[in-house]
Amino acid sequence: MIAMLIADNPSAERKSLLKEARWQAAKLTEDDWKWIECGTSEELLGLAEDGSKIDMMCLDLTMQTTDQMLTAAQTLRSAHPVAHMILIANSRISPVKYMRPSINAQSLLLKPLDSESVKEVLFESISSYISKFSEKDDDSFFVIETRGERELIPYDRILFYETREKKVFLNTGEMEYPFYDTLDQLEEKLADRFLRCHRSYLVNKSKVNKVYLSQNLLLLNSGEEIPLSRSYKPVVKQFMMEQKR
Repeated sequence: MIAMLIADNPSAERKSLLKEARWQAAKLTEDDWKWIECGTSEELLGLAEDGSKIDMMCLDLTMQTTDQMLTAAQTLRSAHPVAHMILIANSRISPVKYMRPSINAQSLLLKPLDSESVKEVLFESISSYISKFSEKDDDSFFVIETRGERELIPYDRILFYETREKKVFLNTGEMEYPFYDTLDQLEEKLADRFLRCHRSYLVNKSKVNKVYLSQNLLLLNSGEEIPLSRSYKPVVKQFMMEQKR
């Protein structure tokens, strides 16, 4: 499922953007889409804080004060570093304010909006995202395919993989995604990013906060405690030494 956020005010304009985005998504892909609407910067900050999955976003910088919306855009970018971002601005907002690495928008619409520009930008943006979505070997994403549907999950959102019930569960803290594979195969494929610490767990190296060898556990940045088995202690010790260099 692909999640797209439309943040705009007034609501009539937001509905118009949503209608065109739905139409373009239906033409370009058969994937399921989740549509999220927001009308204030406070709602946007709440989405960033609660860990909601967002793959694409369209943010109107004019719907509240520029400073409020720039803060919201930067916060959302930090929470969703690989999401495709479309910004809506006007001639009164200097591009210097929003064309910056901390926002890293891929597309731009200028007010007053016209239907042709909206159609063109949404078509190009969704096409670009779908193309990236199809690249299974992309270094930024892990792709899960089940029953003909695909989930594209940025590696920086993944806490760990766990095996149970004859499946592998990808865990992001907010969500679990089950699929069929083995940790041995995943370990071989993802060795640069993930660390095997137990026969049932493969953890994201960048999410490890502390290692308690005497207690046989790893503490992740999220607060999750992951068991550490004796057979994998040498590997974890080597990882700890490399982190100290």
